[in-house]
Amino acid sequence: NQANSFTPLRRRKRDLSLGILKKLEFSKKDKATKNMSKMNVPDGICKGLKLVNSWGVEKMDFVPIDKKGQNVKVYVCGPTVYDSAHLGHARAYLTFDIILRIFSDYFGYDVLYVMNITDVDDKIILRARQNYLFAQYLSKENALATVEKDVEDALKMVKDKHKKKIEEFKEKEVKSKNKREKNDLKEMQENEKVKLQNVLAAEEGANKYLAQAKKANVPEEKIIGNYLDLVKSEVSYVLDKKFGSTVTDLSIFRKHAAKYEQEFLEDLNSLGIRMPAVLPRVSEYIPEIINFVKVLVDKGFAYESNGSVYFCVKELQKRRHTYGKLAPESVSSSASLEDGEGALGSSGEKKSKQDFALWKKSKDGEPRWESPWGLGRPGWHIECSAMSGTLLGNHFDIHGGGSDLKFPHHDNEIAQSEAYFGTHQWVNYWMHAGHLHVKGKKMSKSLKNFTTIRSALKAYSPRIIRLMFLLAKWNAAINFDENSLLEVIKKDKQIRGFFNDAKAAIRNRPVASVERQKWDKTDIALKDFVLETKTKVHQELCDNLNWPGAMKAISDLISEGQKYIRDHKETFKVFLLKDIIKYTTRMFKVFGLIGEDANDYSSEGKTSSGGVEDIVKPHLDAFVDFRNQMRMIAKTAMKQKDHIGKDIGKNILETCDKAREDVLPKIGVRLTDEAKDSKWNLEDPKVLLKEIAERKKGEREARMKTLQKKIGNIEKELKSMTSYKIVPTLYFREVHEDKGAFTQFDESGLPTHKSVNGEEKKIEKGRLKKLKKALKTYEKNYEKIQKKMKNDPQFEEKKKSDLDKLSADLKKLEQKE
Repeated sequence: NQANSFTPLRRRKRDLSLGILKKLEFSKKDKATKNMSKMNVPDGICKGLKLVNSWGVEKMDFVPIDKKGQNVKVYVCGPTVYDSAHLGHARAYLTFDIILRIFSDYFGYDVLYVMNITDVDDKIILRARQNYLFAQYLSKENALATVEKDVEDALKMVKDKHKKKIEEFKEKEVKSKNKREKNDLKEMQENEKVKLQNVLAAEEGANKYLAQAKKANVPEEKIIGNYLDLVKSEVSYVLDKKFGSTVTDLSIFRKHAAKYEQEFLEDLNSLGIRMPAVLPRVSEYIPEIINFVKVLVDKGFAYESNGSVYFCVKELQKRRHTYGKLAPESVSSSASLEDGEGALGSSGEKKSKQDFALWKKSKDGEPRWESPWGLGRPGWHIECSAMSGTLLGNHFDIHGGGSDLKFPHHDNEIAQSEAYFGTHQWVNYWMHAGHLHVKGKKMSKSLKNFTTIRSALKAYSPRIIRLMFLLAKWNAAINFDENSLLEVIKKDKQIRGFFNDAKAAIRNRPVASVERQKWDKTDIALKDFVLETKTKVHQELCDNLNWPGAMKAISDLISEGQKYIRDHKETFKVFLLKDIIKYTTRMFKVFGLIGEDANDYSSEGKTSSGGVEDIVKPHLDAFVDFRNQMRMIAKTAMKQKDHIGKDIGKNILETCDKAREDVLPKIGVRLTDEAKDSKWNLEDPKVLLKEIAERKKGEREARMKTLQKKIGNIEKELKSMTSYKIVPTLYFREVHEDKGAFTQFDESGLPTHKSVNGEEKKIEKGRLKKLKKALKTYEKNYEKIQKKMKNDPQFEEKKKSDLDKLSADLKKLEQKE
């Protein structure tokens, strides 16, 4: 019995030991898989730069794969060229332009930069078809009544679509137990509400135009064109839903993409963004994409379903790969997974909701290529893996894009590339640029809260846009609004002011051989500050490319430089000031704020002003000196008692001002008048003229505001004069608001009785007290007006004349707008 009683105990011990061994075995596997999901920094040369890697969200040493530590391979996801690029896109491409400039121009790396062009995509297919069908609809010459009915139906269909989506997302949010998915679904609901509001606004605008146009008897043909243009996106959407599959001219897709690709490249050039070394298009890499998919199928990582091919995420995980390295919190979010499949979806059935399309079977009205699985086209994610693999190999340094690409796009790229190349570390560093937000929401075409790059460049210079991004961290969100831009413009003005002041100060100093070169305490202190700034800037750039910190350090140096010029006008050391200019110029060139062949910040673009400045200096010096003398003569003449001298002085000063405001800016000369002297600088004429126009606009608006206030005051005064012309004894009979109700009055004109429902009644004491107070106030104002009229019988006429003059001045200013 004793032996039998010990048997279960031994069994339990044995089972426990086996359980522990199994746990240890699984723990080792989990640990190995976990290690594979973390980036291993390669052995090699680090130049002190640390980067926040989206893979693991850790700050780590940047070490190139290249054993010599010199060559860096970079791939950045380029645009889907379906429409004009907006500032949200500029945020990403300008950010990577600055990043790669710092890599090459500051840290000295040799960068091979690849950026793709996506010219085959659901968005391109939809937009190309919609534009094509909309143009066909316009050419049919339908009657206005028919168009109105079609628009009404289209608007209803689109509104119903958004309402349905809002309800669907709300229902899914309630059912979801995943916190990330719940947040995604909430955001999607809000976005659909914004889209619905946009449709309602378009409907209201179209109906308003239609009513006005009909009333004004505008020709029907013109009404139709303008009316449809106001609801183009809604009408196009419905046309595509009905007739998209009937489009047979497949050349429209490449033509559409080519148009916006060219526009995008022109925008990059306008923004001063360096072009990549390689610019691959999806449509030119179809054979490589098909081969990539075929290899994944052959390896068992992908499967065919009804002409489409899908990547199997479970198979990847079975082979100890981690899915969702960049955004593990999004892996189970149905909303994010659906978003990754595109607006047109695919034709096959997936084994799991996490699986994603590598190759899509083409439906009617879609571009198509021959493949082992029939006619089809690439999925979204496969293009970047195939093109980067072809151009950069099976392992490269940096992959970048906007922060919205982490999941599913980049995580799916990682999955399919690790499977294809048989690796657990396809790319070393993942970098994601922060979004540009408008009122808390990402700038987006679908939300219609965007500003195109082209329209932004009409309002702001390329430098202002770049400077805006330089004042925020590369991986942080930026809020785009009027206030933030005003801060950027202020910063730009401070920098330009320093360069202009420094150049003017140096220009007016004697040659170095006759100047005192011995440094005093101030010079030494500034020299130390320069060295500290250089160290600080280097530290900031090494710390995850913290260019806002670097810009702050440079801005502080500029402030010290300006103070040095201001406080030591006659004694500052020219070579020390030139060293500050040289260093700040170098750093601004690194950041792309100054053109590569420009000499300093005052020359934003592509030409140097240094040689020109030396040539024009004697001529401008002579002109400025002559103008200064004329201004002094004019100011003296203005002090004369006779009108002739004053008029001559006034005319001379106006002519001098005109030279400064209208003549010199057109040839790129900024002239600044100071108390005793004037200084000149060469700048871009466009910048100068725009600045002057904005200042004059501000002055005009301020003047208009002043005139409006004066006009309001005079009108109020004239109204008072009219109101208080009646003698006080007749106030309650002819002026007071209840004048018809009073029936009896005392000798001062104060009412004592009133009529109530046809019956005369004595006014109550409380009411009588208020009436006495009103009469007293009227008497006081009456006396004031009478006094004015007595002192100046023409007072009212003069006020009317002033009103006419001010109104005429206001009208002139309004016409100038």
